[in-house]
Amino acid sequence: HSLHIPYANSHIMGDFSESKASREEAELRAPFVRNDRFGEFGMGNLPTCLKAVLALESIFILPFRAVGSFLCLFLYWLVCRLSSPLPPQHRAAIVVPMGKLACRSCLFCIGFFKVEWVLDPAAGQGPRAGGIVSNHCSWADILLHMSYSFPAFVARDSTANLPFIGIISQMMSCLYVNRNRTGRNQAGVADLVKQRMEDEAAGRTGVEKRPLLLFPEGTTSNGEYMLPFKTGAFLAGVPVQPVVIKYHRGTIWPTWETIPPLRHLFLLLCHPRHSVTFLELPVYVPNEAEKADPKLYADNVRKMMMEHSGTKDTRATFEDKMRYLTMLKKQYGKALPKKSE
Repeated sequence: HSLHIPYANSHIMGDFSESKASREEAELRAPFVRNDRFGEFGMGNLPTCLKAVLALESIFILPFRAVGSFLCLFLYWLVCRLSSPLPPQHRAAIVVPMGKLACRSCLFCIGFFKVEWVLDPAAGQGPRAGGIVSNHCSWADILLHMSYSFPAFVARDSTANLPFIGIISQMMSCLYVNRNRTGRNQAGVADLVKQRMEDEAAGRTGVEKRPLLLFPEGTTSNGEYMLPFKTGAFLAGVPVQPVVIKYHRGTIWPTWETIPPLRHLFLLLCHPRHSVTFLELPVYVPNEAEKADPKLYADNVRKMMMEHSGTKDTRATFEDKMRYLTMLKKQYGKALPKKSE
């Protein structure tokens, strides 16, 4: 019997190791798993009745929403074009409130009939934030932020020349960066963000500059978890405005993590209604230790956001998401988008 004990122990240890590895893999996938009626990759098996409902929605709901959303974009583009010759202060007085209205109208057209705004009652009374940091769950996050604070984003320099979007991004005073720039005198993305946030916190940006919005998770998740924060938004060591977006669950989840963009847009436009909570937390002012250590600053802001929103902690990163997407691609045999968040 003693001859079989080492083999039995090694067999048990092997099973234990495989089980532990499977649990760890499942934990790293959890922030990107979709559990709505359409399943993983939006390609789950649907009952016949749901297929029939979806077909009717694509005929009687989707076209009107698509046209309404395009009209919101086109009308705001027209406002931007007509306002562009004005002085910066006069232009900002027009494009900002009209931009907020256009984005709220677009949200309504998409089906976000209920947006619960939970705002900080002391907003504007404390220290001036150098930027906004938010969790990231969907492309709809951008519309929500634009409809409330109309912030600026970090964008590729080519964005300024895109049809429709280009002039709108200019009116938003986006921070354009060239990720391919080289040379000792060329500032990197982190340096540009740091300088912009320092200027905003000190009030040096002027009325034409909008506060910078950053998504420190670096990618989207299903909203149940909060991914580890990157430090780029915290290098300046200035106060930040934390915001948490929580999409309410339904037949289709508004979150966009592991579903092709066109499939997600189609399902979102077809579904009758969506709801979301926009949670604005108090401005976070870093202490001296956090100013000296951006990683500590980022971790503490993340903990605060998790505590107030009830989101779960995770070690998952963008690389874990991409591995899961690759697995889904093989499983469903569908082409992934060329560029995924």
